[in-house]
Amino acid sequence: MTEFAFYKTSNFRVDETFYVLAQKALEKNLNSVVIFETKEVLKDISIMLWSKKPESFLPHSIEKDNLSNDSPIYLTTREDNPNKSQIIFSPEGVLVKKSKNWKRCIYIFDQDDISTFDRLKEHYFLLENSEEKIELYEQNKGNWIKNNFMR
Repeated sequence: MTEFAFYKTSNFRVDETFYVLAQKALEKNLNSVVIFETKEVLKDISIMLWSKKPESFLPHSIEKDNLSNDSPIYLTTREDNPNKSQIIFSPEGVLVKKSKNWKRCIYIFDQDDISTFDRLKEHYFLLENSEEKIELYEQNKGNWIKNNFMR
């Protein structure tokens, strides 16, 4: 069964939250796919993964790279899984249609992005009605707390 997590950011930007979560997945030797709505945001995140910390970077590939099968993080605008990942991240609110292909599906959104919140809220209620395992996190003074902010 796929686990779903929703992260509502307030103190951090979506890309910063994604970076921290992707880093934690790497530390646990878990591969991940990151699905984007636009190639522009995909490119921006790719640059950030290379340059956020000058002393290190998060190894990744982007769609159409020859390294996608060997990369622990794969950035794409399509819902594919060439690196046999266990996690799919959606930092732009793209709804994952084939969620059963992953053990964990993580949506990250900004609390001020009303259209993404509304889309994810509708998706949340569909998941809740199908009795999926769902966790909701929001920031409180820089810490992540579980809270059902969808109600």
